[in-house]
Amino acid sequence: MNLHWKDLETDGGQWFGLALQCRMDDGRHRKPPLHLESGDNGRIRLVQECAGSDESVVRFWATLLSDYEGVYWLRGADEAPAPVPASTLDSAIVERHAALPQAQRLPGWSRVFAQALAEGPASFLYPGLWVLMAMRPKPGTWTFETEPLRRAQASWWLEDARDALREDPLFFIDWWHGRYPLLNLRAPAAVDDGRLKWWRKKAREEALPPVLLWYLSCLNGYVIVDGHLRLQAALLEDRPPSFLVAYSAYEQAVRPDPAAQRAILDSYERHARELALRLPQRRPIGTDSINATLIAAFDDRPLLLPRSYGWATRRPEAQWLDEVRARLAAIGRSEAMDEFAAR
Repeated sequence: MNLHWKDLETDGGQWFGLALQCRMDDGRHRKPPLHLESGDNGRIRLVQECAGSDESVVRFWATLLSDYEGVYWLRGADEAPAPVPASTLDSAIVERHAALPQAQRLPGWSRVFAQALAEGPASFLYPGLWVLMAMRPKPGTWTFETEPLRRAQASWWLEDARDALREDPLFFIDWWHGRYPLLNLRAPAAVDDGRLKWWRKKAREEALPPVLLWYLSCLNGYVIVDGHLRLQAALLEDRPPSFLVAYSAYEQAVRPDPAAQRAILDSYERHARELALRLPQRRPIGTDSINATLIAAFDDRPLLLPRSYGWATRRPEAQWLDEVRARLAAIGRSEAMDEFAAR
């Protein structure tokens, strides 16, 4: 896959993330190894194709409630390669990035992850525009937030990272009362796992690479695609990590209101005239305030909004139901089948 990136900065000049333009080497639009599948009657699967084989692994099943108040979600098997190969995060690369100034670490890691996804055998990138954005912890908390990329856009946030690594593969995403959930594709590792111990050491040294998330608009939530062990290490050491959130984006045109623009300019011109006349009720307006107002009124850069794509399948709904039934039976949760079947 050909990948072209450019840095994105907020209006305040802070690094926000990367904009990625992805194209297949042959110009075709093939589905990636890790992809969403959309079936009959609102049935969804996340499927991972195995390199060099015709076999595939289901990473999760999901189905929307008929009243659109939420999603029933069921995690699949853990045994699947990560989208980011382990060699991408060897000790030399981790140490090299840990030596960077704090402000340069996430920009550096974003390039590492982008390149790994472009070349990896289990990537979820498909042709088009993607954004890989930084989500940092708020000081002293386990709440995470991005800076708004544009003044016209809200920030992204995450509040339930402490609860993300669930043993239970079954989860209900409550769209009515819930927040953006963080969903794990792997169960937590044993606390004596050697790799986990190493990541705990990196967490204590404040050298932990970010955890990679994929925002899926069909779930209105985030999926951990790389970094389950890193997040577990951060939780055990009580050291909030940073996240890099990937989402498939589309550009929505912004059309400023000419009448509002004219009114703002007229207001500033009138204010300047009154200042020149030394009217007592007039005080100078700060430059930052003027700039913020003018940018908000005249900024016509397109918004980068999320939109996840899936591949339609002709597989019958009965096959999806059989797979869910078998998975629930395997984990001893057959009583939940009625909730998945109801639609």
